[in-house]
Amino acid sequence: MKPTLLISSKVIAEFGPRLKNILAGAPKPLELLPFTPDLQLTPAQIDTIDAAYYSRDIWEGTEKSALSPAAQAFWNIIDRTHNVKWMAVYSAGTDQKRYQDCMGRGMRLTTGAGAQADAVGLACVAGVLALARGIPVWLNAQQRREWAPLRGKNVPRDIPGQTAVIVGMGYIGTVIARVLHAAGMKTIGVRRTVGPADHFDDVLPPSALDGLLPACDWLILACPLVPETRNLINARRLALLKPGAGVANIARGEIIDEAALVAALKTGHVRHAYLDVFHTEPLPTESPLWDLPNVLISPHNAGASTGTYARGVEIFLRNLARYLNAGHLENEASLL
Repeated sequence: MKPTLLISSKVIAEFGPRLKNILAGAPKPLELLPFTPDLQLTPAQIDTIDAAYYSRDIWEGTEKSALSPAAQAFWNIIDRTHNVKWMAVYSAGTDQKRYQDCMGRGMRLTTGAGAQADAVGLACVAGVLALARGIPVWLNAQQRREWAPLRGKNVPRDIPGQTAVIVGMGYIGTVIARVLHAAGMKTIGVRRTVGPADHFDDVLPPSALDGLLPACDWLILACPLVPETRNLINARRLALLKPGAGVANIARGEIIDEAALVAALKTGHVRHAYLDVFHTEPLPTESPLWDLPNVLISPHNAGASTGTYARGVEIFLRNLARYLNAGHLENEASLL
């Protein structure tokens, strides 16, 4: 039996000609093994799987705490494989245990980093600008049919001249910086590698973070979850923020101390927050974050956009051609 590529029947149906062209011109033979949630494979068939693509349509419906039925069926197959050499996943982050387990078993793993960058980055900017301009106050007044202009101490501060500290300068962080910079904000990036970068006024190492917080109007988290960033923003660092600063997190919930953030939001030391990710997802109904008027919540859905799925498949197709021709893989991950 020839080696196979485990791939969703939806991707095959929509990108069939591209797949066939890539496979036909490759020196390494690989046959398509269409995945559906009810797929039943013999041990011999499972042993033929050389590569697999965990596409967005298989993942759809998965939460942080539970896999969708299709995702569960997919991973039930992967858990029984022995010969998979390359796993492509739709996700940008690699902190999920299953991804780390794949790499621990010797698989090469590539991500879909970049496919959701515009959607997530622009959602973050929308949240920041909505809070900075007081739009939630107007929306709440609209629901009450109340004419409630922002006046006095509630008048929003000018956006031009504010400073955004963006932790993480990957695809998403760069989108955020580009738009906020165009709106007149000073943008400071924080990453391990220091050096000039488009749309950033300055780039500093993580060791400089404490010194940046007292002058920070917006602290934006767009970094991967790695041991160094887990609980990066704790009560001590929140206290260092300029009084009245805002926080936005579109990275991972574990990067910030959620209880400390709630406390800072209640006192007003942190004036407002846009949050797409949380320690527990779905966010429990009893979480105080739901009731805070100075918080905007999206349900880990900032990447939702009509083109996200196709952009992810395009990244996979480029990597498939490279994999079959022993080329350099795009977005290749490593163990944390």
